[in-house]
Amino acid sequence: MSPIQQSRRVFLQTAAATAAVAALRNSVAAQSSGERELPRPKRLLDCHLHINHFDRSVEDTIRHMDETGTTQAFVLPLETGEGNVLLRSETVLHAFHLYKDRIIPFCQTDIRQPDVLDRIRAYHLLGCRGIGEQKEHLRLGDKRVEAVIALCDELNWPITIHFQDSANGYNQGMAEHLETYLKRYKRVRIIGHAQTFWANISADVPPPDKTLYPTGPIKSGGLLDKLLGDYPNLYADMSAGSGYRALTRDEDFTAGFFERHPQQILFGSDCPCRDGAGENFKGMCYSTQLQRLLRKLIPDETRLDDAFHNNALRALEGTA
Repeated sequence: MSPIQQSRRVFLQTAAATAAVAALRNSVAAQSSGERELPRPKRLLDCHLHINHFDRSVEDTIRHMDETGTTQAFVLPLETGEGNVLLRSETVLHAFHLYKDRIIPFCQTDIRQPDVLDRIRAYHLLGCRGIGEQKEHLRLGDKRVEAVIALCDELNWPITIHFQDSANGYNQGMAEHLETYLKRYKRVRIIGHAQTFWANISADVPPPDKTLYPTGPIKSGGLLDKLLGDYPNLYADMSAGSGYRALTRDEDFTAGFFERHPQQILFGSDCPCRDGAGENFKGMCYSTQLQRLLRKLIPDETRLDDAFHNNALRALEGTA
C-alpha cells in the first residue's frame, strides 16, 4: 500500500470513529433531554398548568407547551397563594388574550370571602371556562365549597379540586363527601387532583399522617374505581408527582384502570419547568414523564387520543 493510500485509510478510519463518537454523544443528549425522542401526540390538551410556577413567565409557559407538544392547556390560577403558588385570575385572562389559541382560562378566588359567587360570575362573563385549582384550607363538606360546586353546576362548568387529607390540607373528607356532590350536581364536571385523590386508586389507603404518597401494589376495589364507574361527571387529572407516583406504583393495575375508565382520564402535567426538559426543575418534566407512561400503557391510538385530548375537551364542554 502506498503512503498516499495509507494516509487516506487512516483519514477515513479517523473520520468514521469521530462520527461514531458524535452519534453516541447525540444519542446520550437526546436520552438526557427525553422529549426529543418522544413521539408528539396528534393533539395534546394539558388540563393542569400554572403560569408563574417557580417564577415561570407567560412566554416560558408557552415555550414549555411548544417543547412538550402541548396544543392547548387549562391554565389554573391560585389567588390565595396557599400551596406556595400565587396566580391571579386577571393574570390568566391577560395571558389568554395574548395567546387565545393556546390558553383556556380558568378562574379561582377565595371561597371564604362573602362575594365569591359574584366574583366567579364576573369571571364567567370575562371568558373563563371553569374553576380551578380550588385549593383552600377547608373541608370538602363545608357549605362554602358546596356553594361553588353548585354554581359550577348552574354554569355548566368543570371544577378542578385539590384533595389532600392532611392536617393542614385542602378539601379534606373526599371519602365522606365527594359522592354526595356527584349525585346532587349532575352537570358540573369534577376534576380530581392531588395526593388523597390518587391514594384512593387503591382500596388500601394509609392514614394521611403516615404518608400522602403510598407505594407498592394496588389493592383492587378502591374508591376511585367505584366513583369513576358510577359517575360520568367525575374525571381524573393525572398531573404532578401525586398522579405519576400513583400510576407507576403498579403498572399492571394502572393499565386495567385506564381500560375501565377510557373517557375519564385526563392528561395533566402541573409541571413548573420552562423547556420540557426540566430546566429550573432538577432536570425533570412531568409532561414528558406522563406522555411516556401513557404510550407504554395505552396501546390503542384512539384511546390514547382520548387521554391526550378528547377527554379534557369533554370535561370542558360537558359532552360526556
